[in-house]
Amino acid sequence: KQEARVCFGPDLVMLKPDEQFTVLSLSGGKPKKPHGIKALALQLGPDFMTDIVIVETSDHARLSLTLSYNWHFAPDKTSATDAAKIFTVPDFVGDACNTVASRVRGSVAACSFDEFHKNSAKIIRTSVFGVDPKTNKIRDAFVFVDKQAFDHQHRYPKRRAR
Repeated sequence: KQEARVCFGPDLVMLKPDEQFTVLSLSGGKPKKPHGIKALALQLGPDFMTDIVIVETSDHARLSLTLSYNWHFAPDKTSATDAAKIFTVPDFVGDACNTVASRVRGSVAACSFDEFHKNSAKIIRTSVFGVDPKTNKIRDAFVFVDKQAFDHQHRYPKRRAR
């Protein structure tokens, strides 16, 4: 019976005769494309990733947004099951960027170009983080079930030529 071993480092890791490294295949580039990065080690962060998202407003203006996300994993390093959760999603970069891009596209599609141009930061932050029902304020982070937390940096949108 083979079990995956997760080691938090920096640490010296010696493989047993029946063990091998798992090569991670993560999305990379701008915009994100699958299998762009091959890695043996996964950094827990904090770090950031940048993606280019094409959105369309309700009045059919197409925009290219460059969005940057601060992220980190927050596992319980003393729990083997919690540490293994980090690897339950094969490509966390692609999944996270697709999730956030989908939320942003949906929110931008509901407003006009002028409305988006005036309130772009608020529209994007609201779509990504959501609103806290108790305080009625935009949340500060977006936490995935697999314990990956996001923060968001906004860059101004560029109008895309047709």
